[in-house]
Amino acid sequence: MSNPNDHPIHLGHLFFTRVRVEAIGEHEPTDEPVDMKPQNSINVRQDLTDKCVYQAVMHSVCNLEGDAAMPYLIDVEAVAMLHASEDLSPEEAKRGITITAHSVLFGAIREAVMWLTSRQPYGPVMFGLSVLTPRTRPSSDGAGDPAATEPSQSAATVR
Repeated sequence: MSNPNDHPIHLGHLFFTRVRVEAIGEHEPTDEPVDMKPQNSINVRQDLTDKCVYQAVMHSVCNLEGDAAMPYLIDVEAVAMLHASEDLSPEEAKRGITITAHSVLFGAIREAVMWLTSRQPYGPVMFGLSVLTPRTRPSSDGAGDPAATEPSQSAATVR
Protein backbone atom coordinates (compact mmCIF):
# COMPACT_ATOMS: atom_id res chain seq x y z
CA MET A 1 0.00 0.00 0.00
CA SER A 2 1.23 3.49 -0.80
CA ASN A 3 1.90 6.21 1.71
CA PRO A 4 -1.18 8.52 1.54
CA ASN A 5 1.13 11.56 1.49
CA ASP A 6 2.86 10.36 -1.67
CA HIS A 7 1.84 11.61 -5.08
CA PRO A 8 0.19 8.76 -7.00
CA ILE A 9 2.45 9.18 -10.06
CA HIS A 10 6.26 8.98 -9.89
CA LEU A 11 8.88 9.55 -12.58
CA GLY A 12 11.44 6.76 -12.58
CA HIS A 13 13.71 7.65 -15.53
CA LEU A 14 13.82 10.07 -18.42
CA PHE A 15 16.22 9.79 -21.34
CA PHE A 16 16.55 10.85 -24.96
CA THR A 17 16.57 8.19 -27.68
CA ARG A 18 16.92 10.59 -30.62
CA VAL A 19 18.30 14.12 -30.75
CA ARG A 20 18.75 15.67 -34.17
CA VAL A 21 18.99 19.45 -34.36
CA GLU A 22 20.63 20.76 -37.52
CA ALA A 23 21.09 24.28 -38.81
CA ILE A 24 19.96 24.64 -42.43
CA GLY A 25 22.98 26.14 -44.21
CA GLU A 26 20.91 27.62 -47.06
CA HIS A 27 18.61 29.52 -44.67
CA GLU A 28 18.68 33.30 -45.22
CA PRO A 29 17.82 35.08 -41.95
CA THR A 30 15.54 38.12 -42.12
CA ASP A 31 14.27 40.61 -39.57
CA GLU A 32 10.89 38.84 -39.60
CA PRO A 33 10.36 36.09 -37.01
CA VAL A 34 10.13 32.54 -38.36
CA ASP A 35 7.22 30.55 -37.00
CA MET A 36 8.34 26.95 -36.41
CA LYS A 37 5.53 24.62 -35.29
CA PRO A 38 6.69 21.18 -34.22
CA GLN A 39 4.46 18.16 -34.61
CA ASN A 40 4.25 16.34 -31.29
CA SER A 41 3.12 12.81 -30.56
CA ILE A 42 3.02 10.76 -27.39
CA ASN A 43 2.57 7.04 -26.85
CA VAL A 44 1.93 5.56 -23.40
CA ARG A 45 2.10 1.82 -22.72
CA GLN A 46 1.64 -0.22 -19.59
CA ASP A 47 4.35 -2.73 -18.68
CA LEU A 48 3.21 -6.29 -19.36
CA THR A 49 4.73 -7.67 -16.14
CA ASP A 50 4.01 -4.84 -13.68
CA LYS A 51 0.66 -3.08 -13.95
CA CYS A 52 1.99 -0.05 -12.04
CA VAL A 53 4.83 0.68 -14.50
CA TYR A 54 4.35 2.64 -17.72
CA GLN A 55 6.59 3.76 -20.57
CA ALA A 56 5.86 7.01 -22.38
CA VAL A 57 7.55 8.06 -25.61
CA MET A 58 7.24 11.60 -26.96
CA HIS A 59 8.41 12.63 -30.40
CA SER A 60 8.70 16.24 -31.60
CA VAL A 61 9.62 17.05 -35.19
CA CYS A 62 9.89 20.24 -37.18
CA ASN A 63 11.02 20.81 -40.75
CA LEU A 64 12.15 17.25 -41.48
CA GLU A 65 12.25 18.21 -45.16
CA GLY A 66 15.06 20.69 -44.47
CA ASP A 67 13.13 23.61 -45.98
CA ALA A 68 15.53 26.57 -46.17
CA ALA A 69 12.70 28.96 -45.20
CA MET A 70 13.23 27.67 -41.64
CA PRO A 71 16.55 27.82 -39.84
CA TYR A 72 16.57 24.33 -38.34
CA LEU A 73 15.62 20.70 -38.82
CA ILE A 74 14.49 19.28 -35.47
CA ASP A 75 13.77 15.62 -34.65
CA VAL A 76 13.80 14.74 -30.94
CA GLU A 77 12.41 11.73 -29.07
CA ALA A 78 12.40 11.22 -25.31
CA VAL A 79 11.29 8.31 -23.13
CA ALA A 80 10.01 8.33 -19.54
CA MET A 81 9.46 5.40 -17.23
CA LEU A 82 6.73 6.21 -14.73
CA HIS A 83 5.08 4.44 -11.83
CA ALA A 84 1.41 4.72 -10.82
CA SER A 85 0.12 3.94 -7.36
CA GLU A 86 -1.59 0.58 -7.09
CA ASP A 87 -4.42 2.46 -5.35
CA LEU A 88 -5.43 4.03 -8.69
CA SER A 89 -7.93 2.41 -11.03
CA PRO A 90 -6.49 1.46 -14.45
CA GLU A 91 -8.30 4.45 -16.03
CA GLU A 92 -7.03 6.89 -13.39
CA ALA A 93 -3.50 5.52 -13.70
CA LYS A 94 -3.44 5.81 -17.51
CA ARG A 95 -4.87 9.35 -17.39
CA GLY A 96 -2.45 10.50 -14.67
CA ILE A 97 0.54 8.89 -16.37
CA THR A 98 -0.36 10.43 -19.75
CA ILE A 99 -0.78 13.94 -18.33
CA THR A 100 2.41 13.71 -16.26
CA ALA A 101 4.45 12.16 -19.08
CA HIS A 102 3.32 14.81 -21.54
CA SER A 103 4.31 17.62 -19.20
CA VAL A 104 7.68 16.14 -18.22
CA LEU A 105 8.70 14.92 -21.68
CA PHE A 106 7.68 18.03 -23.59
CA GLY A 107 9.44 20.20 -21.00
CA ALA A 108 12.63 18.16 -21.42
CA ILE A 109 12.41 18.31 -25.23
CA ARG A 110 11.70 22.05 -25.23
CA GLU A 111 14.66 22.71 -22.94
CA ALA A 112 17.03 20.52 -24.99
CA VAL A 113 16.01 22.17 -28.27
CA MET A 114 16.44 25.66 -26.81
CA TRP A 115 19.84 24.80 -25.37
CA LEU A 116 21.10 23.22 -28.60
CA THR A 117 19.77 25.91 -30.95
CA SER A 118 21.12 28.70 -28.75
CA ARG A 119 24.59 27.42 -29.67
CA GLN A 120 23.89 27.36 -33.39
CA PRO A 121 24.12 30.11 -36.05
CA TYR A 122 20.47 31.27 -36.13
CA GLY A 123 19.86 31.55 -32.41
CA PRO A 124 17.57 29.79 -29.97
CA VAL A 125 14.21 28.17 -30.73
CA MET A 126 11.77 28.10 -27.83
CA PHE A 127 8.82 25.78 -28.43
CA GLY A 128 5.53 27.15 -27.15
CA LEU A 129 2.87 25.15 -25.35
CA SER A 130 1.77 21.65 -26.23
CA VAL A 131 -1.76 20.84 -25.09
CA LEU A 132 -3.16 17.32 -24.85
CA THR A 133 -6.38 16.93 -26.81
CA PRO A 134 -8.70 13.92 -26.76
CA ARG A 135 -8.89 11.75 -29.82
CA THR A 136 -10.45 8.44 -30.66
CA ARG A 137 -8.24 5.74 -32.10
CA PRO A 138 -9.02 2.14 -32.92
CA SER A 139 -8.17 -0.26 -30.12
CA SER A 140 -7.18 -3.91 -30.49
CA ASP A 141 -10.82 -5.02 -30.18
CA GLY A 142 -11.93 -2.68 -32.99
CA ALA A 143 -13.71 -0.22 -30.70
CA GLY A 144 -12.55 3.35 -30.25
CA ASP A 145 -10.39 4.37 -27.32
CA PRO A 146 -11.90 7.70 -26.20
CA ALA A 147 -9.35 8.08 -23.40
CA ALA A 148 -6.47 8.34 -25.89
CA THR A 149 -4.91 11.75 -26.16
CA GLU A 150 -2.47 13.49 -28.42
CA PRO A 151 -0.48 16.68 -28.01
CA SER A 152 -1.33 19.64 -30.15
CA GLN A 153 1.15 21.38 -32.38
CA SER A 154 3.03 23.97 -30.39
CA ALA A 155 4.22 27.26 -31.75
CA ALA A 156 7.87 28.23 -31.74
CA THR A 157 9.40 31.44 -32.93
CA VAL A 158 12.95 32.18 -34.00
CA ARG A 159 14.01 35.79 -34.10
